[in-house]
Amino acid sequence: MARWFRSEPMEYISFIVNEDAAHDCLADLGRMGVIQFTDLNPDLTPFQRRYVSYVKRCDELERKLRYFSNEIEKFELDLVSAGTVDNFVNSPTLVSGTTDATKRSGAQLLESMEAELEQYEGQLRELNNYSEKLTKEYNEKVELQEVLEKARRFFMTDAPRLAVSELTSGPSGTGNAAGLLESEIRPDLDMRFSSITGVVATEEKVRFERMVFRATRGNCYIRFAPIKQPITDPETG
Repeated sequence: MARWFRSEPMEYISFIVNEDAAHDCLADLGRMGVIQFTDLNPDLTPFQRRYVSYVKRCDELERKLRYFSNEIEKFELDLVSAGTVDNFVNSPTLVSGTTDATKRSGAQLLESMEAELEQYEGQLRELNNYSEKLTKEYNEKVELQEVLEKARRFFMTDAPRLAVSELTSGPSGTGNAAGLLESEIRPDLDMRFSSITGVVATEEKVRFERMVFRATRGNCYIRFAPIKQPITDPETG
């Protein structure tokens, strides 16, 4: 790494290099760490410079690395350090087909990293899609099982009581009274009960209850039961 001290002697120089060899020359000077470059066009914006395409490619690589880092933190995985930046750049396995670190240019390193990170990102996103799909299907099965069990308990508890109330409200009294009831048909007494079971989020419980109460004008009986089995959020894990 370069060390800058105020007491070290420095010189301001300018040199002209062929465009084909400029990239390799600057890469070698950068590895030496004994030179500092001066911007000759400070008025130009980053989008007006010639290397803006490389900056965009580096930003894309940084985005992919951030995505890998977030996934690693989400699954609480341990990472092994790759060493210093120089060791990473000089690694013989970074560029496929090249074993000599001195013969590799920055363009080769960038292309190799782009191809490798693109492949890893595609594999990771595909695995995440599969995991999210399987988690959703598992949650649906768990919710269906809980709904069936809670509904079975509810109807087994209230079915005998409803049957007894139906028997006690059956035909009784004299024949004249029965005929009188048969002759009087009141549509407002023709009531039918229906039941709906399902799953609703805990934070939507009060809102759902209020909506059903208003839709049925108060003629409703709502019961909630928590799901004991843990349900994993497919998006956050």
